[in-house]
Formats: sequence, C-alpha cells, structure tokens
Amino acid sequence: MRLLKSVAISLILFIVLSEAANRCYSGQNQHYSAKQCSTGGTTVDFTCQKFVCEGGHSPFTLRTCARKNIGCIAGPRICQFSGGQGKCQRCDNELCNS
Repeated sequence: MRLLKSVAISLILFIVLSEAANRCYSGQNQHYSAKQCSTGGTTVDFTCQKFVCEGGHSPFTLRTCARKNIGCIAGPRICQFSGGQGKCQRCDNELCNS
C-alpha cells in the first residue's frame, strides 16, 4: 500500500513538474521544499496545489505544481483507496501551498 502510494505520487510529481512558470512547494507530508515548476520557455499557466487526505489507513498531504487546466489527479484516488476523505486546494501565487 505504501509502495503504491509512493510510486503514484512520484509519477505525478515527475509529470507535473516537467513544465511550469512559477514556484510552488513540492513534496509529501512534512517533507516538502520550494521547487521551480518550469525551466522557462513555456506559455502554459500553472498553479500550486495542496491535497490533504484525512482518515483512512494512510492520511497524507501532497504539495505540487500543476497546469491550471488539470485538477488533483493522484491524491484523490490514493486517498479513496485508503478509505480517507480528501480535499484539493489550488492557488496562483508563489509558494502559496504551504
């Protein structure tokens, strides 16, 4: 279960962090740091996300960058699988997903 969650989160972070224009916090639970979401040269708009899963077998918090037209993807599925209830928060300012 933990391995599945870690692999899914790592995959989403890799995909989401490939191109972005601003800086967001990225990581899981209390282990997160500021990351640049893009290397530049893109006109795509990005947003910071914070997904919090409470209850269930494995509560967690996931922070990441994402394209504005993509909502939280992996977090809700992992949270539901573990029997928890989750909430996705999005914001457009620098490092706003603490």
